[in-house]
Amino acid sequence: MRLILLFLLPIIGLTKVESKTNPPNVIIIFADDLGYGDLKCFGGAKGYQTPSLDKMAAEGMKFTDFSVSNPICTPSRAALLTGRYPHRWGYKGGVFFPRDTKGMPQSEETIAEMLKAKGYKTAAVGKWHLGHKPEFLPTSQGFDEYFGIPYSNDMWHDGDAPIHKDAKILEGYTIEDYKSYTKDQMTKENIKKYRDKVPLVEGEQVIEWPVDQTQLTKRYTDRAISFIQKNKKKPFFLYMAHTMPHTPLFASEQFKGKTERGLYGDVVEEIDWSVGQVLQAIKKAGIEKNTLVVFTSDNGPWLVKKQNGGSAGDLRGGKMTTFEGGVRVPCIAQWKGMIPEGKVCKQHIASMDLLPTIATLAGVSLPNDRAIDGIDVSHILKGNFNQDTGREFYLIAFNNRDMSIRVGDWKYRKGTPTNIPNKKLDLEIQLFNLKDDPNERNNLADQYPNKVKEMAALLDEKFAEIKQ
Repeated sequence: MRLILLFLLPIIGLTKVESKTNPPNVIIIFADDLGYGDLKCFGGAKGYQTPSLDKMAAEGMKFTDFSVSNPICTPSRAALLTGRYPHRWGYKGGVFFPRDTKGMPQSEETIAEMLKAKGYKTAAVGKWHLGHKPEFLPTSQGFDEYFGIPYSNDMWHDGDAPIHKDAKILEGYTIEDYKSYTKDQMTKENIKKYRDKVPLVEGEQVIEWPVDQTQLTKRYTDRAISFIQKNKKKPFFLYMAHTMPHTPLFASEQFKGKTERGLYGDVVEEIDWSVGQVLQAIKKAGIEKNTLVVFTSDNGPWLVKKQNGGSAGDLRGGKMTTFEGGVRVPCIAQWKGMIPEGKVCKQHIASMDLLPTIATLAGVSLPNDRAIDGIDVSHILKGNFNQDTGREFYLIAFNNRDMSIRVGDWKYRKGTPTNIPNKKLDLEIQLFNLKDDPNERNNLADQYPNKVKEMAALLDEKFAEIKQ
């Protein structure tokens, strides 16, 4: 027996060394405008099914108090990829449009750049929305590959953006149509001409315009699976950001007209199918036990779109508000053998926590020349809910008419009382206890004036601290 043990010790030691040099693959799947009440496993999905995501939740971990940093696209995506409040790099509000010449600065360090230092292969597939000029695209932010649309699918194109010599020009348009539509023509009246006619980019060049949006989800899925297969023997990071269910809605023939919910249900079922395909690809590649997959959304549902918009469930508000319906989104994480199956995390976790958490799991050091606002919650992923996350506060600044700050279960909000901020309405001071009132129905501001004063001062202090 002693001889056997002596023989095994070097092998055991070697296994430990190998595990340290074998960091996990990471896949983040980011939906667009998918609400808290849009998945069956979160108590929603009326009139359609989400079997792949329901299975992912049953075999992984579901987060019921997961926040994004902002209730609109650009700042939410920036925070997820950098682990920082976007105001730290000068974000001033709104989203980037095709007429904009700016984007998230190259000086920001993304998850992709952080993991490349560890030898990861990196790819971004889908919607970007952090600047469409070449110096702001994913290939300038740490991604080896990029395939997708550079901003929201209800926008248009920039005729000055580089286009491949063999690009496909569809719908009867010509290359002259593309190149003639430059910034000086993007007036409110003229934008209607090319509204919803967005380009498909590979690397830094447009390869198709206008892209056939009915095929986007399938093409993203094919590209993601190809990347997984190509890199299954080396560590990789895949950021897969779906274009939808942001409007306008498009589904392929396989899914169009299949649900009782209409086109919105069709679109979500196709995204659910896509998630299932990616998870199957991981399993087929034999890397399930070394791959972390996180599914979430950039913000809550676009309620003004009514039938073509999603649901926040019982939560108040939606996209473009700092009510919980605008910033609390569904989140599911799966990592076979690491994340315990069927667990539900009720602790407050945020999208910008992903960067420091992934850094810990991959054995990568965080940048030491800047503030990182996310916190490491790797212990949560392993099922340790007893340890406090250590979050001191959580700030959401949509604009100067809708801001909120959260400390523990207390949430202070300064904004208009409606779902959509209205410049004609007076601002209302609101105080909620999210543990007792997650739906934000009971304003406690009058009952706790000292708490209001304390949190209002903290909001002003912290926003001034992060704002460039």
